[in-house]
Amino acid sequence: MFEKLKQWRSKAKARKRIEQYDRKYRKARPISERPEHLHVEETFDAFIAEFGGKKISDLIENKAQMPLNADYLFKDHNVIAELKTLEGIYSGPDATKQLTQAYIDAGCTGSDAMGLLLRNEPVPDAAARLMQKRVRRSIEQRIKQARKQLRKSKSVFGNENTKLLILIAMDQNPLFGHRTMLFNLAKIMGDNYADEHTDGVVYLNPNMPTKISPESMEFSGWYPFYRDDDVNDELSDFVNLLGNKWLNYYGKQIGETNPILELESFDEMN
Repeated sequence: MFEKLKQWRSKAKARKRIEQYDRKYRKARPISERPEHLHVEETFDAFIAEFGGKKISDLIENKAQMPLNADYLFKDHNVIAELKTLEGIYSGPDATKQLTQAYIDAGCTGSDAMGLLLRNEPVPDAAARLMQKRVRRSIEQRIKQARKQLRKSKSVFGNENTKLLILIAMDQNPLFGHRTMLFNLAKIMGDNYADEHTDGVVYLNPNMPTKISPESMEFSGWYPFYRDDDVNDELSDFVNLLGNKWLNYYGKQIGETNPILELESFDEMN
């Protein structure tokens, strides 16, 4: 009971800080004036070059036989990272089509799906279970591929102390919101992949900001978590630095220069 009270107070404190930040920096900008979406991978590549990292593909001489490799090497920090997007997982232009297909596959009808989208009707249990399974499977496919790439690049460019980081970008509007995607990502990693092949994971949401209320300002986030406390102690300084630099870099690209708001714990992100 005391632990729940502590978490509640932490979240209340975090929300107050966010609301204070929102009041100070809110900008009344019509939807029509929102910046155009940036290509996440190209933008991140340019950011990494400015940060001082290297694209591993640029370090491979034989381009004709390009091996399986991760995206980025941070030699000074002894970190290798792979960037994946969650494009197409109940997000973007095909989200409604995927939703409708899941309803049909679960024995529901297309009109039942429209009930959710148009009238906010509850999702039938069968459809909810099927969509949950498909979301989890799609995320896990990306995680498995990233882990293969990280292991390969570590064997070539790293050593036994090299830390491995997966960057997961939600670059299209998620039908079920960022919280659902982040929860599934954290659960998949905690259930199956908390080992030496994945030291940390970061969820980021460029192009798809979140709000604490409909009239609030938009927040682009950087949400890291680690496989254990020891790795947290070793890797979090680098990840926090990378995130701070990224949010500032991204902000300049879209014309937003507000200071970074740092939350104190993972609980405050929920």
